[in-house]
Order: sequence, then C-alpha cells, then structure tokens
Amino acid sequence: MKPLEVIIIDDGSHDDNAEKIINSYRGHSDIPIKFFKKDNGGPSSARNFGIKIAKGEFIAFVDADDELLIDSIEWRQKKLESVGKDYASVFCSWINCYRNVKNKNENIVEADGSIDGNLVGSKNGIPGGSPCHFFRTEVLNEVDGFDEDLKFNEDFELILRISKKWKFLGINKPGFIRHIRKDSWSNADPNIAYYGVEEFLKTAKIKNLLLCSEISKRKKDNRLTLVKKLVLSGSKISEVIPYIVEAFEIKKPQNFKEFILFYIGIIYTKIYISNDK
Repeated sequence: MKPLEVIIIDDGSHDDNAEKIINSYRGHSDIPIKFFKKDNGGPSSARNFGIKIAKGEFIAFVDADDELLIDSIEWRQKKLESVGKDYASVFCSWINCYRNVKNKNENIVEADGSIDGNLVGSKNGIPGGSPCHFFRTEVLNEVDGFDEDLKFNEDFELILRISKKWKFLGINKPGFIRHIRKDSWSNADPNIAYYGVEEFLKTAKIKNLLLCSEISKRKKDNRLTLVKKLVLSGSKISEVIPYIVEAFEIKKPQNFKEFILFYIGIIYTKIYISNDK
C-alpha cells in the first residue's frame, strides 16, 4: 500500500536547498512528490496549505524532525478503513530519539470512541501532536484545519475541536521516530514554550475546549515547567520565584516536591519584603 502523493511545504526558507533535495528523489520514486514554497506563516499555515491541496482520502502529517516507520501509513490506514466514518483519526505512539540514540517508546492511552479532552497532550495520555494521528481529510476540511493564530499546542487545539463531534481509535504502537534536537526553537528560549502554552490555554478557555479545572492545572504545570528550565539555564532565583508563587496561587501544591517549592516561594518572598523595607 503506497501513499497517493507526498506533499512537501517549504514555509519560507531563504534558499532553494529543500527543492534541490526533493528533485534528487523524484527520479527514484513512483509516488508523486509535490513541492510548494510559500511565505513563512508557521506550522499551522503550512499544514493548512497542504490540507487544501491534498487529493487523498487520508492525511498523515510528518514534521521536519520526524521519521515514519516503514509500515506506519499502511497499518493505520487499514485500521481507519475498518471503522465508521464517524472516526476522525487513528492515533499511535512514537519513539523518541536524542543524539541518534533511540529511547523507549512513549506510551499512550488506547481508545475506541469518544475521548476525554483532559487527557489530550498529557503524559501517557492521548497524543496531541498531529504526526501521531492519521486523519480523514474531510474531517480536517470540515473543521477548517489548524488555528493559524496559535504558534504552540496548535495540534492540541485541533484535536480538542475534532473530539467535540468525532470518535478516535488509539493504538499503543509506534508509528514514527521523533528526533529531538537540542537547538530547536522551543528549546532555545524557555519563554517561547511558556507563552505559547499560555496562549493555547486562553484559546481553550474561550472556545470551551477544556474544563476550567484542567486549564488551571495546566497553567500551574506550565509555570513549574518554566521554573525547571530557568533553574537549569542558571537564571537568578529572583527571576524564578514569581513563577513559583503564581503556580501555587492558581492551584495548591499536590505532592512533596510541590510543597517544597511552595515553601521556598513563601520564605524567599518574606525575605525579599523584609529587605525591601
């Protein structure tokens, strides 16, 4: 079983290297390879461009740092064809690869039917990343694709919107390898991911995609994740404490580690206020 077509979107690169590489493959494949270059608009814009021009009944997204496993499309397509048209996607797990060393599989929650939106994007939950999903093209067109205003977690937002109407089939079997790059744009500056997640949660609240309790939990977790990244990057304690305080103003500490952070925030704040006087 072969793909009907391979669509590659160059989202505003400054040279023609991508096209040269693609042209070198065209003579060695009987699968049509279509290349398009557009002005830079971000991942959602590039994916939406691909959705609009796709001719196939199904779509599998592959990011620049992903590598499909050899039977990934075949087994997911068979599964999606075996269920009703009210199923939007078959989703899979994946393998992380850091510095060319494959780590253990990232496990997911298996599903057959309606999904719990609170599990989307959570660890060992329902994957929110679009490469994990093998979609029906008509579903993506019906929901008008990705929200191009979002620059982070745009995949999560799409899955949550789709889940309001369609079912999912989830199988804990890896479909691709994710190559994790230390120099990726989200890892280069911890604030990029932080503000990106905040914008996603704001959108999720406006569109009623997640429960208020889940949004609060994710806002707290987002601040604690930033705290960890700031500490590891050598930031000053004065830059870290405000996020600790904010996190536990949103939601109380739930475990031993969080209680330790909570009291560190209280103690440092008291010392700072005392010195300020």
